[in-house]
Amino acid sequence: MVSLYRVFLFLKFAGVLAYAGGLAGAFLASEMPARKRAVHAIASPGLVLTWVAGSIMASQLGVRMTELWILGGLLLSFFSLLGLIYSVSRDRRTPAAFSVVALPLLTVLALMVFRPTWSMLGAP
Repeated sequence: MVSLYRVFLFLKFAGVLAYAGGLAGAFLASEMPARKRAVHAIASPGLVLTWVAGSIMASQLGVRMTELWILGGLLLSFFSLLGLIYSVSRDRRTPAAFSVVALPLLTVLALMVFRPTWSMLGAP
């Protein structure tokens, strides 16, 4: 039998894949309607799915939403989404625009893997 945690883990990974696919589509599609669709119909819902599934998983594990790695992940993924929306709305597909969107996403990945906490920084 599959645990509920595994179901939400699968949904979280699916959301991450959707976000990454939407990000790629936003920069690779040649026509503006396809780029906007990649952001608004694929990447944005993917990120919401990731946030919801991740929040439920944290609740199931008893992890506080105020942990450094969770807050950092939420803020940086939101920053990445804002950069993605900005780049599509302004028709910017430069390496700098891609970096503004992709680097926070890679940092979120590092936060999710290494899970730094406030106590690691010496905070109470």
